[in-house]
Formats: sequence, structure tokens, C-alpha cells
Amino acid sequence: MTGFFTAAFLATAAAVTAPVALATPAAAATAKYPDDFNGDGYRDLAIGNPNAKVGTVKGAGAVLVVWGTAKGLDFGKKTIVTQNSPYVAGTAETHDFFGTKITTADLNKDGYADIVATAPGEVDGKYHGTITVLWGSKSGFSNGSSYHHPSCTTCHFATTGIAAGDFDADGHPDIVATDANHVWYLRGPFTKAGKRGTATVLDHRASGTYIDPTGVVSGRVTKDGTYDFAVVGYDNTWHTRVWFYRGGAKGPGAPVKKVRLPLDVYDVSTTIADFNQDGYGDLAIGAYDNGKGGAVYVLPGTSTGPSTKIKTFTQATADVPGTPDRTDQWGEDISAADANGDGYPDLAIGNPTETPGTATYPSAGEVTILRGGPAVLSGKYSHQYDYTTPGIVAPPDADEVDTWFGAHVLLRDYNRDGRAELLSAATEAGDVYLLPGTSGGPTGTGSLRLTAAELGMGSYTSFSPQFTD
Repeated sequence: MTGFFTAAFLATAAAVTAPVALATPAAAATAKYPDDFNGDGYRDLAIGNPNAKVGTVKGAGAVLVVWGTAKGLDFGKKTIVTQNSPYVAGTAETHDFFGTKITTADLNKDGYADIVATAPGEVDGKYHGTITVLWGSKSGFSNGSSYHHPSCTTCHFATTGIAAGDFDADGHPDIVATDANHVWYLRGPFTKAGKRGTATVLDHRASGTYIDPTGVVSGRVTKDGTYDFAVVGYDNTWHTRVWFYRGGAKGPGAPVKKVRLPLDVYDVSTTIADFNQDGYGDLAIGAYDNGKGGAVYVLPGTSTGPSTKIKTFTQATADVPGTPDRTDQWGEDISAADANGDGYPDLAIGNPTETPGTATYPSAGEVTILRGGPAVLSGKYSHQYDYTTPGIVAPPDADEVDTWFGAHVLLRDYNRDGRAELLSAATEAGDVYLLPGTSGGPTGTGSLRLTAAELGMGSYTSFSPQFTD
């Protein structure tokens, strides 16, 4: 089905306090980083908080942006965006859950990265779910555009995943979004005026393929230089599979490869990185609810897409710290980047229900980092971080209540020293931790614990920080 976005953008809100328009060269350079929203050459941090209370409106949602500097993230410089912000289309309403899923890319190639945020609970007349683009600029966000599916009244648009990449090799980023029954492909280029290319649904039910997606991730898997994407979800036999969509000049069509996972799981976390630096992107899948304490499945990249020779990592894998327990959720969230500066991406793995150390902190959570290298990933030299790690400050009541450190994780090099910092969200405490990067990986020494109030989210009664990867 094509052309389902015949009136794609339902609103483009002009900013009441919009920054002064700046002259842009006719061929502005694409943002160096997909998360540099003000074009200053430093990566910024976007955090989704779908449960945010906006004024008296519960579950309206918000996106928090922390601005990057030469020294890394400056938590004193931040912006909170809601659907009540003057440059955002729509209005904050109960259970819109704005910021449930976020991804970033320079959609209009003006040199400023943009944020794409979902609001799966948004209802616009008879339509459910919207995607909002927050357009980056030198002065921050200048305006926002929001759009939905205009004809499918039973769809909850973009509820399970969203990703960006140039999937048709035309030089313009595209968007792929998933819900419980569909894979939507929105072709770029996108403009602040609301224009964009064609749109297509890729679920292929007519050909007998049933896709019930639970997540989507994009990246360069093959060596052709074009972005690809993978959808993880159920098929019509209720088995968990990966559907691989290969990018190319015509854009993605039917999935070119389907791979079944070793165990059937519902909720997953995903990332793509070239862990062994062989030129192919490897697909990593966190499967925390496998019934055995969680696992990470890695599908090494090949010239035809993710390999069927799946590598499985658990806490029982050689040299990986910890012991599997059925109550663990190892793999709740994952993120990849070079954490020690050796040239190989590493993998951070969240386990928010782990009880570390001597059980002083019940269900406090932990994060494990596996090292990338010639063998893709290895437990050798892996590290584990929790409240017993020197330098990490536990919340005051962590010995009494669940805090879920590691519920969401992110590896990013914000200070450009070649070693990624580790961000870990303790969602039940409403805290975000930042661990500096070193040649030995992230360290608790010099780490920061930031509460909801310190992040400017103190007026929101529920702060459940979620990162984009």
C-alpha cells in the first residue's frame, strides 16, 4: 500500500518565541553527529519521559535535551519539550505518552540534527498515534511538525519502534516506524514546511507474511554503504524472528532475510554496531524475558544481512560477571559504542532487577559491558557496574526499595576523547547516572548522579528516563 500519507502532516506549529531565522547555504552540510541539535559540533542528549505530568495532565509526556560542550554534557544547559511548548504541534493531553520512542537524524540536511518523537496515545479525531519532528537550529528547536496515518482508524501508529536512515541511497534520511501490525516506511526528504516523499506500508500480509513487530533498529549491515533496518517481532506461528530489510536505490521492499531467535521473547532491545570491525554491521538483541534471566543474541553481519549463526551471551558465558537468576532481566536495554578507545565498539547491557553484592540493595540493578573485538563480543575483560562500584552514589533509599539502575543504558562519547561515557537510568528512583570513559572503560570515579529535580523534571511526578540508541 502506498500513498497513505496523502496529507501527511496534520500540523506545523510556528514558534511563538521562534529564534531569528538564519541564512542557510543552498547546500548546507549534514550534521556531523545525528544528535547535534544546535550544530555546534558537540553531541547532545535527548531523553524521553513518556510518563511526565505536564501541569495537571498525567502521562502527557516530555522530551528532555541536555546540551553538549567541549567538556561533555552540561547538565546546567537543558531544554524540556512538551506538546504545550510553543513550537510543537498539538496539546499535552492525558496519556499521550509523548516521548515514548525517540530517534535522531538531520532530516532536512540543514546542518542541525532533529528529534523524532512518538506519542502513541495521541488521539486526533479517529486516528491514534503521532510522530513529532522537533527541528534543530542554532538556537535550539525552532518549530515542530506532527503527522499520523490519515486512513487507518484501528492503527496505533508508531507504538513499538522508530528508526531513521537513508534507506534508498538518495542522500536524504528516511523514517521507519512500527506498531503491533505494521511496518511503515516514510521516505525523505523532509522539510519544515511539512513536505516529504512517498510512504509505504511494508507488512506484506498479501504475500502470506505476518509481522507483529516489537522493535526496529537501523544501521549499515552490508558493505554497500546504504542504511538497512531490522524488525524484531512475532510471526503467525508466535515465534520470535528478525526480518531484515535491505536498503538500496529503490528503497526497502519485502524483507530479504528472516531469522528465528533461539528462544521466543516478547519485548526486546536492539542495536547495530560493527563489533569486530570487519565492515559489516552486527545486530545485537537484548532478550531480558527469555525465562532464564535474560540473554543477548548477536547476529554477525554478512553481505546478505544478519547471519543465521547466532552468538548467545548470558551471565553464564565465560568471563561474564554474575550468575543467571530467573528474576534477572539481563538485556532489558543495550547500547553500543567504543568504551575504551581500542577501536572496537563495546556493548552495555542493563539488568535492572539484579541484586548486586551482598544483597544490600534489592533489585537495585546493574550494567555489564562486554568488549568488542575480532571475536565480535567477548566476556573477557568485561566490567560490571552497580551501587557497590567505587564512586557510584546510591539513592538514599536504595537499600529498601527497587531502583532499577540499568533499566535504560546509553554509550556515547560526548567529550570527544575517543572513549564513550556510560549513561544509566535508575527508572524507579527517577535518577540518571553518568560514568566517565577511560582507557579501561567507564569508571565510577567522578561519576554523576542526577535526580529528576536536578534535571529540571521536578514538576513531573513520574520521571522514567529513556534514551535513544
